[in-house]
Amino acid sequence: MNVNDIIKENEDLRRRYIKAKEAIGKLERKIEKLERENEALRKQNEKLRKKNKILMRAIEIAAQIKDYDAQTRHLRAVLEKLRKTGEFKG
Repeated sequence: MNVNDIIKENEDLRRRYIKAKEAIGKLERKIEKLERENEALRKQNEKLRKKNKILMRAIEIAAQIKDYDAQTRHLRAVLEKLRKTGEFKG
């Protein structure tokens, strides 16, 4: 192996190193983006679970009410309260 071959190999290695470093940077940015999206989805999931719990409890209570009109009033009141507090966008 002569000097020119060593120089050429060194340049090739340098180019591959730069390309790999750029790829790593791109992957790190993608990971950061996905972590932010994941956190947002976790928060959204928690909010939806809370809403579901409230609505399921409201349905359980409504099922115990014998009068249809009273059931309807109860469920409407629950939905209205959720809408007013901003926790329900139905």
